[in-house]
Amino acid sequence: MQQRLFNLFQQVGAALGAGWQQLLCALANLRRRIFRKRLPDYPVIVLDREIEERSPTSPWWHEYLPGRKTPLSLEELSHTLQRIAGDPDVKGVIFLLKGVALSLAQAQSMAALFGRFRQWDKQYHPRQATAKQIIVHLEQISSAGYVAACAADKISVTPLTTWEVLGLHSAPTFYKTTLARLGIAMDVVKIAPWKTAADQFSCADMSPEFADQIGWLFDSLYNDIVNAIHTGRHLPIETVQALIDQAPWSAEQALAHGLIDEIAYEDELPVRLGAPDRPASVDFYTRIHKLLWRQPQRHHSQSIGVISLLGSIMTGESRSFPIPLPLLGERTIGSTTAEQQIRAARADDRLAAVILHVDSRGGSALASDLIWHELKLLDREKPVIVYMGDVAASGGYYIAAPGRKIVAQRATLTGSIGVIIAKPVTQDAYAKLSANRQTIQRGQHADIYQDTRAWDADQRDKIEGSIRDVYGNFKQRVAEGRALAYENLDAICNGRVWTGAQALDHKLVDALGDFQVALDLACQVANLPNDGSVATIEVTVPKRKVLAEPVQAIQALFGLDKPRQFSQLAEFALTGEWASLIGNERVWLLADELPKIK
Repeated sequence: MQQRLFNLFQQVGAALGAGWQQLLCALANLRRRIFRKRLPDYPVIVLDREIEERSPTSPWWHEYLPGRKTPLSLEELSHTLQRIAGDPDVKGVIFLLKGVALSLAQAQSMAALFGRFRQWDKQYHPRQATAKQIIVHLEQISSAGYVAACAADKISVTPLTTWEVLGLHSAPTFYKTTLARLGIAMDVVKIAPWKTAADQFSCADMSPEFADQIGWLFDSLYNDIVNAIHTGRHLPIETVQALIDQAPWSAEQALAHGLIDEIAYEDELPVRLGAPDRPASVDFYTRIHKLLWRQPQRHHSQSIGVISLLGSIMTGESRSFPIPLPLLGERTIGSTTAEQQIRAARADDRLAAVILHVDSRGGSALASDLIWHELKLLDREKPVIVYMGDVAASGGYYIAAPGRKIVAQRATLTGSIGVIIAKPVTQDAYAKLSANRQTIQRGQHADIYQDTRAWDADQRDKIEGSIRDVYGNFKQRVAEGRALAYENLDAICNGRVWTGAQALDHKLVDALGDFQVALDLACQVANLPNDGSVATIEVTVPKRKVLAEPVQAIQALFGLDKPRQFSQLAEFALTGEWASLIGNERVWLLADELPKIK
């Protein structure tokens, strides 16, 4: 009886909501008719800053920092393009790329978004004779920006723009000799040859594994760039490769080679899109978005939750820094904060499934395992789909392992399944300063994580044993989450980093694509309609802390064995100001300092 009443209230609420939405749309469209002449032929979207996957939720005080701009988001661009596609009178959209900070993975997502815009246009206006156009105007041409532009209908550049898709280049610097001059050495223990995170400080030059890894990553990323140009500009692959090899090209040369469509200043675009006597009208989308035609949207009673975990993984609370810091970046994923978000998702009855959005180079093994455990519990109640951003490696891949499906872009850096531990040894540095540093200790290995001396043979054995335990647990998580044979994992693990395209071949991910692909999969596994009616809800930290539910109760409910406990972790002591910032952290699963293609 109670369920029937609940269903009845739901139906009544949905009907009232639909009626209210139709009324609001009717009023908005009436206003549109009155001010129809203000609606431009081409709304203009300016991309002049950093772009994120989801709409940012930065602290309010970031807005007042000098020179800081709120990042744009692909989520926001998706909503924007859907609205433009739905208007019957708009002829297209103009993108002005003015120094936008775009990664190759984001460029691939933007290209997919352009394709979806064309689908929406056909869906909303099946009888429309002329499809809406996407025009991209570039002031500077980089590899990532040009990959996105190649998915547009027309590319325009200024007369002095240079086509600078030059290929890929990496020049890592090694500081072992430099540190030695200061009396500092880096003592490193690793059992994964391709786990090269500390090589820049512990090696004098590039190891064969380091070189091989950059080589296979560049092969995949370079093919992505070439194929995007081949597909978008209708040029043979051999021609594209030759043009890259002979670049840079002037605007005139790029036009002659078919790499762009026209040369014009920004103010000349209306004439080029219209006629000299009747130029097209253009205006910023932010000014005219209220004039666009509105259509009532269907809303399902259930939603998909989105948990975004971005930055280096650490124990404690998440932190956000207005200026990127060495090692940490501009934000961190705190295990305590992430646990609260995940528990809030479990308790939210509105959510039928959850998308875990991961963009992380890794971090603390302990923090990664705490987050992994909470995600495992969440997936037992609500399906978890993982979407990877620019990078989800080391600890970033560890926390992705519980997902039922994992989605990555072709250029996403992922994998790096391995463990490393390192500490600086500063005894010679103190000697150079004529500083007499004396130590007193109780316990044979009390100084094992201190920088006073290198590990002796006994200490190194203990460290290696601990690292092997951590690595074994890491592989076990991957074997269970990906249904892969544990004994065969070393061939794709041992610290190796892959692109998303390569990870798909190795069965480390399930699908390639953008966030929408992950949303479609989430709807599919949750038995929800895939027609755009299912909304996404950002899962934030609850105002009131949520306690962990007893594991025994969950086991009784699902008939599950007790989860394995993570093995004892080796300490990684950090000295100086980092110690006060990071706290008593131990093992870091840091992804390699590999190039981010822009």
